[in-house]
Amino acid sequence: MTHHDHHTGDDSTGAACHGRSGHPYRRAVHSLGPSHSSRRWTGFGVLLALVVAACGEGQGVRSASPTPGNPAPEYSARTLDGGNLSLAELRGQVVILNVWATWCGPCVREMPGLQRLQDDYGDRGLTVVGASVDRGQAEREVRRFLDERDLTFTIVLDPDQDVALRFRTLGVPETFLIGRDGTIEYRWIGEFDPTATQVRERIERALEEDLA
Repeated sequence: MTHHDHHTGDDSTGAACHGRSGHPYRRAVHSLGPSHSSRRWTGFGVLLALVVAACGEGQGVRSASPTPGNPAPEYSARTLDGGNLSLAELRGQVVILNVWATWCGPCVREMPGLQRLQDDYGDRGLTVVGASVDRGQAEREVRRFLDERDLTFTIVLDPDQDVALRFRTLGVPETFLIGRDGTIEYRWIGEFDPTATQVRERIERALEEDLA
């Protein structure tokens, strides 16, 4: 893992899923060594990144790149109870936004740790949000997935994968730590361990920061 300054950073941490046939998420499984030069992308992944960036900017989706140190883009999606949840509503809380899918093995492995973060820090102002990018009429499958694993943190349904456009993700899982003021504090690309000491330390720091 490459280390950055102690408030913001961007890690490529582990395995990521290739999409199913027809799925827009296509990225190489890679790891980050001593420098960013060791990152390896498929040609398709690079092309997709350029297309996503161009389309997003052309549509005015965001005014700043969704990278650590910049404000999180506007984003909202439908919750399982039929309501709508937006990041703007969560301003004042620390948010872990995890982009995932039921068919993604690395995503599945992250789930117990994400639940533990919600259990451990929820009363201190942390909200874990899982944005499911399962295509089509996947709500029943998502509900079954959650019930089988006793997962109770917030889940939103994003079958159109708007989160991919707004946050410029290239695969699943990807995870963002968003501070109380709406700034992206950290980004994990690929599988990460939500219970790792460094992850908890970053969450602790974010929770301790007051709104300006």
